[in-house]
Amino acid sequence: MSKRGKAFDYGSELENLYKRWEHFYEHGGSDPSWSDGTNLSLLRTQIINCKRKIEKENTIFLLPDAYYRKIPPEVPRDYIARPDEIRENARKSMAIIDADKNLKFVREQSKSLSEKELKRLCIPAIIGYAENIRRAVAEDDLLTMRRYDNPERYLDSFRSAAERIRSLQFSENVNERLFDYEAEDEEEFEDMAEEEFDETEQENIEEILS
Repeated sequence: MSKRGKAFDYGSELENLYKRWEHFYEHGGSDPSWSDGTNLSLLRTQIINCKRKIEKENTIFLLPDAYYRKIPPEVPRDYIARPDEIRENARKSMAIIDADKNLKFVREQSKSLSEKELKRLCIPAIIGYAENIRRAVAEDDLLTMRRYDNPERYLDSFRSAAERIRSLQFSENVNERLFDYEAEDEEEFEDMAEEEFDETEQENIEEILS
């Protein structure tokens, strides 16, 4: 590949890095673990490295236009884009989650579940979703609040947990009814055996007396 071709390739890569930096700075990302400031810092480093590659591979007459753009400013590591929007969405999501009938059902029924059942159904983690957003709003934790921009996936978790608890309760009720039926059948069998014994014994007595 010619030097001009390399210049254009690096120029396209550099332009893309600038676009990504601008997008993260204005709109932010959706990474649940890393702040926008961390991602912006990473992109800034990539822009600097890309410019160094361009300098190494090309003469001053072949430098792409993107090379002359200023290096983006450093931003705090904890920077989060759209802070006011995230706070508003989190408060709305918290209200929706608190009012969810499936979550209320899970919370109430969890009191009667054993530790093994709670763990198997992941109930503590599911209830924790509601506790996390409440804590995040109270502490102004933007990174955690951003996870709740769309509460639907949490509502799906509450719905699924409620269905699993109902299924468990149904199975337990069926087993209890089967146990009752078995106990009733056993009692009935014992009564029949006693009746048969009584009739046989009575016949023997009558034969002896005759």
